[in-house]
Amino acid sequence: MAKWIEGLDKRYPAALRAEGIEGKVTLIALLHEDGSLSNVRIAKGSGNATLDQVALEDVRNGPPVKLAHPLERPQISVKLSISYDLRTAR
Repeated sequence: MAKWIEGLDKRYPAALRAEGIEGKVTLIALLHEDGSLSNVRIAKGSGNATLDQVALEDVRNGPPVKLAHPLERPQISVKLSISYDLRTAR
């Protein structure tokens, strides 16, 4: 999952950048055998509702996760954290 998160095309709204808003959003989702994610929801917000919403959309719109090994079940629950940092933003 870490590699998938690293390669995720994250949007960082210009208004948030201008205001110096940074944060980390922790999400929970169901990972399916085909690499798709569903039922994505916030486990712990960043403290900024706009940044939280962007993280949800980025994960929901992201590509399927490339699995190194089969799940051996139809789906599993996963927790992932997305960081929005001005120093590392693209």
